[in-house]
Amino acid sequence: MQGTRFNPEFREYRDRLSGRRIVQLTDYFAHSNHLYFTNETFYRGDIIFKSQRGNASNLFRLHMDTMHIVQLTDLPQPSYDDRYFDRLLLSYVHEGNEEVYMFYLGQVLALNLKTLRQRVLYTAPDGYYLSSGSPSADGKYVVASINENKVHREFEGGFYETWAAYPETRLIRIDIETGAADTVYSERYWIKHVNMSPAVPNLLTFCHEGPWDKIDHRVWLLDTNTGAASKVVPDQGPDKSVGHEYWFADGIRLGYHGRKVRPDGQIDGYFGSIRYDNTEQTEVDFPFQSHHFHSNDLELIVGDGQPMTNPHVLLWKRNGAGFDQPRVLAYHGGMAINAATHVHPRFTADTKQVLYTSDRGGYANLYLVEVGDVEELPSLAEVQAGKRL
Repeated sequence: MQGTRFNPEFREYRDRLSGRRIVQLTDYFAHSNHLYFTNETFYRGDIIFKSQRGNASNLFRLHMDTMHIVQLTDLPQPSYDDRYFDRLLLSYVHEGNEEVYMFYLGQVLALNLKTLRQRVLYTAPDGYYLSSGSPSADGKYVVASINENKVHREFEGGFYETWAAYPETRLIRIDIETGAADTVYSERYWIKHVNMSPAVPNLLTFCHEGPWDKIDHRVWLLDTNTGAASKVVPDQGPDKSVGHEYWFADGIRLGYHGRKVRPDGQIDGYFGSIRYDNTEQTEVDFPFQSHHFHSNDLELIVGDGQPMTNPHVLLWKRNGAGFDQPRVLAYHGGMAINAATHVHPRFTADTKQVLYTSDRGGYANLYLVEVGDVEELPSLAEVQAGKRL
């Protein structure tokens, strides 16, 4: 029920590999996870998170001063067939507006974080499902993507089948004050990852979703004032894949990673950054594996390793010419079987802590670990060699 207060669930411990202090923030027999790693999940020092306690998806607020948890929403439980359309993980906090914007069962919802007043901003038309979206930096509107529902439920039809269906996608600009909505862009391609710049109100990136080696071009920029779309990282092609793009904290540059195929067939990993206007491009060899990465800039990168072979929160520090070898910040032990259990490590705004999700205890819960002096952390090579066990 909205407003329900939960007693603190946290516990503290030291990571056995790095010695870092870790706070497990939630402890519940249901999945709890912070918001998607490209979306703002922090609010005035607190954490807004999704949890399925009570056999339904809702948002909660973790008050970091007292560690109490307060339920923010009381949303209807979706039917089995509609669970794919639970996009609450993709909610986005806009601190300036004192609101969080939610994507749930075909509706864009706004929740005032001070009063808990909830209102409907937009409802997707028949034949389309709501995918994702984010608010503009000035807090005036939300841009959301809706996809033609040609393949019912992604987990049934499959990732490849959804891409191959070439559904029509519309990007809908929704006035936050009035709810007035207009289509600012559309095309017949599967579009996801609609991310407004956190600094420039009229700019957003989106991606052509699908298998990285088969899509025409991954990263795109849209000017919502003109409706003009342009390619970002323009040298993408059959021999160069790009993915998991995200805005740096400055709202001007993007981070991304991918793979390049050499003439001899060898595949090399790399990490890059670029301004939204395709200037100041930097790409650095990055022969390391992780499912997801995050950073506030290009100086310190966090990743989640691999579930079975390398289940660690890892840090890479830039050394000018490239990146140092990965350092182990924490053992997360997560299996990342589905979106609710993805580790999705992310830095706090000051880069002093990393927030992540792990299902190491059976259900996904939130964890917070201090970064400290990166040079003091054990290298991944040491850990894998058994020297720091």
